[in-house]
Amino acid sequence: MPENVESRKDSRRVALLIGVGSYRDETLNLRCPPSSVAAMASVLRRPDIGGFDEVIPLIDPTVSDMRREICTVFRQRANSDLVMLYFTGHGMKDMAGMFHLTTAETEKFENGDLNSGTAVDADFIKREIRNCAAARKVVVLDCCLAASFADGFIGMDDGCVDVAAQLGARLPEAKGFCVLTAATSRKYALEPRDEAETLSVYTRYLVEGLRTGAAAPEGETTISLRNWHEYVKDQVAVAAPAMEPSIFAGQQGYDIVVAKAFVDAEQLYRKLVQRKVKTGRGKLRPSAGSNLKIMQERYKVSDEQAAAILREVLRPYEEKAKHVKAYEQTLLAEKAYAFPLDSEAVEELQEQKRLLNLRNDDVAEIEERVLGAALSDTAQVFFDQLRNQAAAEIISYPTFSFESVRVNEKGEVIEKIPGTAEYLSEDLGSGVALEMVRVPGGIFLMGAAQEEEGARKDEYPQHEVQVPEFWMGKFAVTQAQWAAVAAMEQVERTLNNNPAHFEGVKRPVEGVSWDDAVEFCKRLSRQTDREYTLPSEAQWEYACRAGTTTPFHFGETVTTDLANYRGTDYKLGGTVDSGNYGNGPKGKYLQMTTDVGSFLPNAFGLFDMHGNVWEWCSDAWHDSHKGAPTDGSSRKGSGEFRAFRGGSWINNPRSCRSACRLNLTPGNCYDFIGFRVSCSAPRT
Repeated sequence: MPENVESRKDSRRVALLIGVGSYRDETLNLRCPPSSVAAMASVLRRPDIGGFDEVIPLIDPTVSDMRREICTVFRQRANSDLVMLYFTGHGMKDMAGMFHLTTAETEKFENGDLNSGTAVDADFIKREIRNCAAARKVVVLDCCLAASFADGFIGMDDGCVDVAAQLGARLPEAKGFCVLTAATSRKYALEPRDEAETLSVYTRYLVEGLRTGAAAPEGETTISLRNWHEYVKDQVAVAAPAMEPSIFAGQQGYDIVVAKAFVDAEQLYRKLVQRKVKTGRGKLRPSAGSNLKIMQERYKVSDEQAAAILREVLRPYEEKAKHVKAYEQTLLAEKAYAFPLDSEAVEELQEQKRLLNLRNDDVAEIEERVLGAALSDTAQVFFDQLRNQAAAEIISYPTFSFESVRVNEKGEVIEKIPGTAEYLSEDLGSGVALEMVRVPGGIFLMGAAQEEEGARKDEYPQHEVQVPEFWMGKFAVTQAQWAAVAAMEQVERTLNNNPAHFEGVKRPVEGVSWDDAVEFCKRLSRQTDREYTLPSEAQWEYACRAGTTTPFHFGETVTTDLANYRGTDYKLGGTVDSGNYGNGPKGKYLQMTTDVGSFLPNAFGLFDMHGNVWEWCSDAWHDSHKGAPTDGSSRKGSGEFRAFRGGSWINNPRSCRSACRLNLTPGNCYDFIGFRVSCSAPRT
């Protein structure tokens, strides 16, 4: 149950409200932070609402000013106090994935990485939270990427609690501590398009929920953080459904009382209006309007008050309708400009949905009506369909059927997924064939997720990549395929007919360098009149993930029943490399490669993307994803190293993750590195 707001007569309620709208880089400027801080201060100061003893506004602070005020406010608290930190402005991550609150001094280096010395990092705030004696601590973040900040922000040491399911994380329990965020880590907390609107969408409903008492449950006289969040979440779900506000709390954190709410006739009438408008999905039927008029007279609410309440309740619905209409007009204009849509149009339309905070479902009916098909998050797939429908002739490729699986965090199979994929077969002679699987185009997040177990700095920053359709080897190149191509006429360099350490015609070839793999592709290209290459890192990771976002395409973990890797602990010096990943089990260590296709494929029909042998990619090595191409192409560079992916029979599971990447010089060859090939195959 929420605490009684009157039960702590000796306590102080203190709020530090920070707004950053003016930046050195003027392209980052925001118009709403100063007004948002003022509006929050107004409701928190009111004795009949927030009842805060001290409210400290801080607008466009320097780094030192922000750190000093945060430290001062949190360190001066007594155990009986309530302390709130509210921030509105930009949230930013540095290249290592550390989240920061920006200041008026915030800037980036020439390579685009955040200059961490010009912002306030999450570790500093976490430390001040831990050192604060107050029994009730509240952080409200009205900025993008807030959930990534909260994921790892609640850092107390007594026990564990689950955080929002979509983050898939577990945080230490934080007694009496709660974080509210405007959006999840992959959503946007944007300012309203209407220049006349002075508050951000999230803060507008934070303030409205307290000012009107609408955030209080029916019959209650106080508003807890849980009530506050639920009210704002409901309102934002209508006005800007893609934002997805979140709440993270430890023991007793949800029940912290933030304000009082007097139950009077006006509040009761407001609840009634909210209920009827919600039932009517943003519209008020005639009978509902008549009933409201009767209740208005019964509650003695004036016509002016009733009209004002109805305007406020209808406002989020009207905003969403305005955004949907704006998107529809853009869609019609794009269709008139050129149809079928090209990839640039699809990308711009996807961006407009993000800017308008619209979900795909919100505009699916309009897209179906205007285009005959709905755009999706994998917009490139839609583009391919439209392009193919317009083509005069479509080549039909054979298909094969398979079954992939999903596992839970313990490695137990929880879902079996039937699938089919198109393939083409290259005849290499002597009864040897090379099967290539069609990989549909799409958009994905490349790189490790925030705080992914085993991730290294070179796997960040995670970034969106649009990958056009391509074809990839169903398996890593086998020793039989290698021998067939090695016997073909030389292009630039000689090839060893049998370089593998673990012999077997169906085993992957290993002991081949990057230079050898490139020569293989050149010979194969000349033989088939089709351009074969090593896949780019983006193509490889996209193909490996096959639409998933978990560390492995199987799920949160992997087992040696699903892939060939070292499933036993390995001790080197004083360090133990674990044979299991996350909560998954340990397993076998075969100490050798296995025949390709010995384990189940992923959802694209590609086998052995985790383990067995590392696979060379075409990219020059870079020590992070900063500045990497976003179109799926290979990354160029002057460095001497080349990238490879996927893990191997000799590695523990953390090295077999979809995001994991290593490098060697192109002349190196080992018995744990092989490759698979990719190509573009025209469909007409």
